[in-house]
Amino acid sequence: MKRTMTILALASVAMLGLAGCSAPANDGGSSGQASQKTLGIVALVATDALNAAVIKGATEAAEAAGWTVTVTDTQGSPDKANAAMTAFSTTQKVDAILVSAFASSSIGGGLASAKTAGIPVVSWGGELVDGIVATTSALKVGEDSVDALLTDFGDSGDVLALTYHTGVLCLYRGQAFDEAIKKTDISLVSNEVAIPGQVEDGTNFTAAWLASHPEGSGNYAVWGAWDEPAMGAIAALKQAGRTDVKVYSINGSPAALQAVKDGTMTQIIWQDGYTEGQELFQSVLDSDKAGDSWQPKTIDVPGVLVDSDTIDGFLAEHPDALT
Repeated sequence: MKRTMTILALASVAMLGLAGCSAPANDGGSSGQASQKTLGIVALVATDALNAAVIKGATEAAEAAGWTVTVTDTQGSPDKANAAMTAFSTTQKVDAILVSAFASSSIGGGLASAKTAGIPVVSWGGELVDGIVATTSALKVGEDSVDALLTDFGDSGDVLALTYHTGVLCLYRGQAFDEAIKKTDISLVSNEVAIPGQVEDGTNFTAAWLASHPEGSGNYAVWGAWDEPAMGAIAALKQAGRTDVKVYSINGSPAALQAVKDGTMTQIIWQDGYTEGQELFQSVLDSDKAGDSWQPKTIDVPGVLVDSDTIDGFLAEHPDALT
């Protein structure tokens, strides 16, 4: 019996010794992990080329500053955006949030969670409201797009607009487009596309519109609030064998830029999402440094007109734009 008790006692001492040795290693790992800050990104559609450029810009800027980045793809759902922001603010406890292309009015729950947790939020294209320290302008590229369209197309004819009002960038682009078209003699038909399904909707709406706009009977164009519906429109035009309809878009994805090069896309306003992402993250750092003296701001990165006359020069200046 005495021998058994001695063995148990020695085993207990050994276990305590192991626990004592392992504790500092675990604590050191935990504190190292906790010391690294995290940026949570709430993406409208993470696979969209412009969204991806913003994410890349913000991610590279964050990683250069020693942060980690985690991305949630909401596939265009405001409910998922609010849920993601709430999770980032509560269970995941990130240090800053970047939310892309949602109207600030549609993410009230997520903003409230972030504000309660003291987490700064930057918004790509949203409005400046309480809790958002910086945003980017979505109206300017819409104005640039419609102004360039009218210069090329003229102020009379028939135009199909492929819109998306849930995404705040497309919302403001559409508002700028509508305001300018009202001042012309253009006959406008607008169709709202869905996400997912934006390319297919672009194809289907364009095919239906073509049926009532026969070749040779008018001045025709399709305007896409962003590239993917416009690429769907190009697919419908190819299927119908139509070359009499001009196509205009915003963003400048690799596929759309290639379409400009091929002559199937008439004109694009290219938006520099990478730079916008970098500047939004820099605003996180700047607002943290400034503290209570920080004034929320709107970042305005102008668009670039790309058409058949400028595509070669644009690609020479932006050699990675087609990848």
